[in-house]
Amino acid sequence: MASLDFLGSDAELRAGAERAMREAEAGPGPDGYTGRDRTGTVTVHAGAPEGTVDSVTVRQDWRARLGAGGFPDALFEAYTAVVRATLEAAALRALREEHEPRPAPQEPDAPDSREADEHLWLRRTWETLHRIDADLARLSQTASPEAEGRIVSPNGSLTLHLRGGTIAAVTGDAGLLARSDAGQLQYEALTVLRTYELAHHPRKAQA
Repeated sequence: MASLDFLGSDAELRAGAERAMREAEAGPGPDGYTGRDRTGTVTVHAGAPEGTVDSVTVRQDWRARLGAGGFPDALFEAYTAVVRATLEAAALRALREEHEPRPAPQEPDAPDSREADEHLWLRRTWETLHRIDADLARLSQTASPEAEGRIVSPNGSLTLHLRGGTIAAVTGDAGLLARSDAGQLQYEALTVLRTYELAHHPRKAQA
């Protein structure tokens, strides 16, 4: 996935957007999006194009890599990464739609029309990227135990803390996590994330 981190001047914006679209079109169509924590221990996969979480993978040696107390943060990091990937993909789709060739003007020489199209494209592209930045900023916010809502996994080992309908943090019961193997953690993590999607994004979760 090409990075959308190319905010700058209008010229830099256009060059970066066109480069990102070329890179996206050069590769095969995605069968989904993947996010991992920085250690590569936890992987969250979401299907395309809706971005619905469909699997969570945890390495067998997760305790040695993370420790019981580090698993919730790793899950949140991997989830945030996959959400970022889906947001970038949605932004690229919007940019491609805006970038599609328009019918040529009827007049043989219409510089004003071409200039208006250019300004409209730049304005919409800026709006799209700033909206994505705002979404990602919300993802990076930390939650306190008094966050707006909570969703607990079936065994009680993981808790999602919500703010504004968004997962703001993941915490866990260190004792229960320490007694869980990788398969149990995968089940707990996938179930709690899917429960969140059904409650807050039912259309996406049922796609």
